[in-house]
Amino acid sequence: MHKRLIILLLMSTMFSIASAQSLELGGFAGVDYYNGDLNPAVPYNKIKPVYGFMARYSKGTRWAFRTNFTTGVLASDGRYARVDVVNDQSFEKVLSDLSIVAEFNFFDYFTGSQKDYVTPYIFGGISMFGHVTSSFVQSLTFTNLSLPFGVGVKYSLTKKLGITVEWKMHKAFADDIDNTITLKSLASGNPDIGLSGIAYDDPNTNDWYSFTGITLTYKFNLEKKHKCNTFENYLYE
Repeated sequence: MHKRLIILLLMSTMFSIASAQSLELGGFAGVDYYNGDLNPAVPYNKIKPVYGFMARYSKGTRWAFRTNFTTGVLASDGRYARVDVVNDQSFEKVLSDLSIVAEFNFFDYFTGSQKDYVTPYIFGGISMFGHVTSSFVQSLTFTNLSLPFGVGVKYSLTKKLGITVEWKMHKAFADDIDNTITLKSLASGNPDIGLSGIAYDDPNTNDWYSFTGITLTYKFNLEKKHKCNTFENYLYE
C-alpha cells in the first residue's frame, strides 16, 4: 500500500513538472551604467540606452533558466574619479554581453496563470562580453568574463504575454573598460612614461557594469495538453 502511494505521488509530481515546461522569447530595452576607477560608487551616472533579446526556459513554477544578449554604449565622464588628475577624463565604448543565468521565483509563477501571475525573483550566472571604442561588430568578440546577478519582478499580462522589470549587475573580470592603461599614463604627467607613472586606479578591483530595463516576452508551451487538468491553475482563455 505504501509503495503504491509513493509511486502515485512520484508519478503525480513528474506529471506536474512536465506540464509546466515552457519557452519564452522576448525583447529587452533599458539603460546601463558603469562603476570603476572613474566612477567608484555613483549609480546611474552617464546612463546610455541598451537593448537585447532573451530566451527563458521554465520547468515548474519556481525555477527558470535563461540566456540574454544585450548591447549598447557604456560611458563615464570621470567626474567621480578617485584621483583628481584624471577626473576630467571620459570614455565611451560599445559593449555587448551574452549571459546565462538561473532564476528563482519567490512565489509560484507561470505566464498565463490567473492565480500565480506575479512574483519577485533573484538570479545569478555567468556571461561573456566584449567592449571596444569602434564598432558593434568588433564588440562581439566576447573576450572577457563577468558574473551577472540581480533582482526583478515578473507579471503575466495575458495567456501568452509576460513582462519583467529587472536590475542586473555584472562583476567583470577585467579592469580596462575605462581605458586603464591610457589613463595611468595621463596620471603620471608624462605620456611617454607609460605604466611606470602614478597609478590612478586600484589594481586589486575590477570594473562593474549594470543593466536596468523591461522585457516583454511571448510564451510557447513545450508540453502536450492533457485532459486531466483538475489540479492545474486556471489559464486565460
